[in-house]
Amino acid sequence: MELKDILTITGLSVTLAGIINGILYQYIFLPKVNRTFKKFEFELKQKDLINQEQWKHKRDACFNALNIADALISNYKYPNEKEGDIKPGKVTTEEVRKCFNDLACSCNDTKVIDLLKKIISESVRPDIIVDLRNAVRVELEFGNKEFDKDRDKAFVGKIDADKE
Repeated sequence: MELKDILTITGLSVTLAGIINGILYQYIFLPKVNRTFKKFEFELKQKDLINQEQWKHKRDACFNALNIADALISNYKYPNEKEGDIKPGKVTTEEVRKCFNDLACSCNDTKVIDLLKKIISESVRPDIIVDLRNAVRVELEFGNKEFDKDRDKAFVGKIDADKE
């Protein structure tokens, strides 16, 4: 066999190997990788969507807890407050039960629900709302730095614009 024939056979073998490799890569390996990648991408998007929905549920539960706390605090009698200085809010037992269930099923920590229980069952000062707001901030990952530290003006009892 001559060198020319050896080079021709080698060239054809390399070309054929390249074609086979290209076909295998293009039609077998690459589609499998693409399917795996798309499946992974889909699962990641699904998990992200679930996380977003869970966070929204937690946010709604926490803000509902703040509203319930405001309503409850506004109905207490305080020694230094005159009758009519605080406009009472309204809240039902069913709303509180639902809020407890939502908090228990969505929060990572018990701080928010513990403070709400304290507001419901103990004699508290209106400035406890500061603690609840800060607990909500931490739970919702808005930062763990206390945002509102003004305990003297922490609770809005009534504003002059109220007609009642």
